[in-house]
Amino acid sequence: MKLSKIVLIMMLFSMFLLISCNKEDGSPTEPEDGGGSGNTNASGQPMPDFGGNSDGVLATINYEFQTMPGFPAAQLSMAFAQFGTGIDGGNVSVNGNSLGKTSQGSTTFYMTPSPSNPTQTLTGVSFDGSNHNWQVSGNGSVPQMSGGVQSPSNFSLTGPANNATVSKSGGINITWSNASNNSNVLVVLAALDNSGSYYAAEGLSDNGSYTIPAGDISGISGQAMLQVVKYNYAPVSAGGKTYYAVAEVVKSVTITVN
Repeated sequence: MKLSKIVLIMMLFSMFLLISCNKEDGSPTEPEDGGGSGNTNASGQPMPDFGGNSDGVLATINYEFQTMPGFPAAQLSMAFAQFGTGIDGGNVSVNGNSLGKTSQGSTTFYMTPSPSNPTQTLTGVSFDGSNHNWQVSGNGSVPQMSGGVQSPSNFSLTGPANNATVSKSGGINITWSNASNNSNVLVVLAALDNSGSYYAAEGLSDNGSYTIPAGDISGISGQAMLQVVKYNYAPVSAGGKTYYAVAEVVKSVTITVN
């Protein structure tokens, strides 16, 4: 059983790396509403861009994806950190979990599980309203810092269903469970035809529903990935800079837009 779990985790992480690379290779157009950030960070998961005023991000992420058709979606929790454009920040940990440091060219980022340790799992990091506390030792232009954020609670994406066909003529209505006044929502709809077309809106109310306006997705047709992200964040100020600790739960489905 333990071996099977390790194999599954390695398979999931390999899929995650492939998804991450594919997303970063794209050149998404700016969303017509001017909000949201899309999937352009090395974690492979969508994050808010905090108005473009962030000097770095410290993120805990719980996300789902399909391992194979006909099987339930698998869940994986990860931690991710990046400072500036990808500089070394020393040692980084969240709730006692030390993050692996990865360098790609001139860019450094932190992640658990990591390419060097794909079977590592987070301990003591739950998505149930508990606190996620970060420690950064600092290095060079990255100051020593500590800070935390309260996690959002897990939820279900109740509509549209995975593999559903939806009409964009009246907008796309999205619904989810476990609404809360204490969290924010980010919605991303990205075309899967390599056109780079996507829509994103962040800072939405966590009231259980949102409709993507029809006029904002006229360029998206065919298969697309819809992601709904429930998140909390808190600024961490150190050395005259502002970093953001963010905890998020990501739900994804593939839909056909016509």
